[in-house]
Amino acid sequence: MKKTLAIMMSGLLLAGCGQSASSAVQNASSATEESGIFTPGSYTASAPGRNGDVTVTTVFSANTIDEITIESEETENIGVVAMEQLKEEVLSSQALDADVISGATLSSDAFLNALKDTVTQAGGDPESLTGAPKEEVAAEYETEADVIIVGAGAAGMTAAITATENGANVIVLEKSNVLGGNTVCAANGINGADSAVQLANETYVEKEASVEGLEHLQMNNEDAKENLVKAFAENSGETLDWLSSLGVNFEVDIQEDERNSDQNYYMVKDTTDGSTAITMINRVSAKLKDLGITVYYSMDAHDLVQDDNGTVTGVIATDANGEEITFSGKAILLATGGFGQNSELVGQYNEHLANAVTDEVAPTTGEGLLMALSVGADTANLDAIQTFPAVIPGYGMILPFNLPGGFTPDALYVNNSAERFTAEAFEIPDAILAQDEGEVYCVFDDSGMNDGLQNLMNLGYVQSGETAEELAEKLGIDGTVLQTTIDSFNEDIADGTDDAFGREQNLNPIEGTLYGYRFGVGAHYFMGGVLINEKTQVIDTEGNPIDGLYAAGEVTGGFHGTFRVDGSGLGDSFTFGRIAGRELAEAVK
Repeated sequence: MKKTLAIMMSGLLLAGCGQSASSAVQNASSATEESGIFTPGSYTASAPGRNGDVTVTTVFSANTIDEITIESEETENIGVVAMEQLKEEVLSSQALDADVISGATLSSDAFLNALKDTVTQAGGDPESLTGAPKEEVAAEYETEADVIIVGAGAAGMTAAITATENGANVIVLEKSNVLGGNTVCAANGINGADSAVQLANETYVEKEASVEGLEHLQMNNEDAKENLVKAFAENSGETLDWLSSLGVNFEVDIQEDERNSDQNYYMVKDTTDGSTAITMINRVSAKLKDLGITVYYSMDAHDLVQDDNGTVTGVIATDANGEEITFSGKAILLATGGFGQNSELVGQYNEHLANAVTDEVAPTTGEGLLMALSVGADTANLDAIQTFPAVIPGYGMILPFNLPGGFTPDALYVNNSAERFTAEAFEIPDAILAQDEGEVYCVFDDSGMNDGLQNLMNLGYVQSGETAEELAEKLGIDGTVLQTTIDSFNEDIADGTDDAFGREQNLNPIEGTLYGYRFGVGAHYFMGGVLINEKTQVIDTEGNPIDGLYAAGEVTGGFHGTFRVDGSGLGDSFTFGRIAGRELAEAVK
């Protein structure tokens, strides 16, 4: 069944809509045809992106933008994809008022800012290059399939591919404009047992690693559900082999982590594309596209549909234009991730983290959890939220090598009263969360500046000032108090000791040009969520499966208990995504 909707789109972006490529700039410019809008030629400019500078080279003729090339270190399946989308939009419309791509804001802004710079160099006026008025055109959505999957992260994409390969027709609804979800934030490898690459590794074999060993490692605490751990361990090797078949070249990486009850012999990595998570997402998203699976972007799913028997039969979503669409299926999978972007929910389920920020890049606002609760789903360990100690709101996590001084920062941490409150260190979450609104600031001088912080300064996250008052005004705190705090610290450590808080390293005076940024404790990973069984069916509060409703990945709870073994977050999403795909396909037969 198809549902045709009238949605607002720019006619400039649609092939065959009858408007010439240069009409927008012609309408927006007072330049004569003789002189042209641009000085023909090739122009290059750069602007800061998430991972460094984005460089754009634009070729102009007198009245048109003819060619755009982009060079960057942005993430392939997020930033690069977003910039390519914008590039095609600009070339088609000849207008610069394109919207940034949801889920890739920093990369989008970098591309558009660099492009506008090249327009200025060519003698054009970026502000005048706007598109034609919006016009209504008809768009069609397929609204019925065997399987409807909400979320296109690791779990959702893996389930979609597996269900399709097992004969099901699938529609995927993604809230953002890019694939990958929050999976791309994962910095380590993926856990599994007895995959081909592991069984060929001498150390893995010598240590007698096994499926049972992975089960034991995963049962770090009594809250982990044994049936889910067993299902994960038994299916994890096949998942790794499947990822290998897509072009992921895993290597065994034995982990030393004293938090675990057992040695972790089960992690594998492939950092070809920057991290194991991104490498896997790139290969999986390529497979999703190869299979031609329908993905609708900017679809905010918010309600489930049930029939008279209580079977879940559909999802109601709102598209980018505010239109509500009902997608109907024989089975529905929730793969929406955690709820880091919903501070109200975070505080509701874990009061201690009410002042937390988040490093999650996907729009993880908890709709999957809320939809499941609305139809009677049970939950597990909703208060079990892993935090990351240093996160800049709107950007993400700061790793120690991006701190001025590393694990013991050569800096001051002050609260929103501009007062020092702790011995500065990388992991001090409780001290940060105890501050008013969890608002804290890192203040340092030129000695602490490095490439990572310079890029953050280029992006506008790090502020500078020649005086404490100037910096404080930009940060929104009291300059007089900040100067007093700096003076007190410098006087205190003059004898080589920090009498106020006992910091033992990097006891250097803070002086000269000052820099600062706001940061906080980040809600990083959600161990708890919707309770499922080993078939990924959502379980109600009476212990029974809710007909037609499945869930996989970080939206679920029970598998991790209250502690996430490093590497098992990715393992959870990909392995239970595979299990879900098979179960969905079987259920709709």
